[in-house]
Amino acid sequence: MKSKIAVSCLLTVIPGLLFLVSGCASTRPLAVQQANYPADKVDAHGLLVENCAACHGKNGRAHTFHGWLVGAQNLTDAKFQANTTDEEIIKAIKTGPSVMPAFGKKLSPSEIDALATYVRSFNQSP
Repeated sequence: MKSKIAVSCLLTVIPGLLFLVSGCASTRPLAVQQANYPADKVDAHGLLVENCAACHGKNGRAHTFHGWLVGAQNLTDAKFQANTTDEEIIKAIKTGPSVMPAFGKKLSPSEIDALATYVRSFNQSP
């Protein structure tokens, strides 16, 4: 009986330890690595994947479960692209409208500018 309890404990503890160790080995987020980069050197796609893809998707279409739950903006939508100014996109990234988190303190101004430019690249208009 004691051996079953010991095995059960090990099977519970080992995965937890592996999870903690793997978290310690991860690299720094792009937001930290690129904070001092000029906007044209920032990996905006990487920032989008790291910070925005859970809701907006890697392709900007917001076809994700979490995006559906929170009503995330489809960044490829022609109406959104036509009716939203660059300043509004920048403000949305900085302050986080509705349930979107604010990134004004997490991302540098050049990273925010690069992300806004990248959002514009989803424009499907001719």
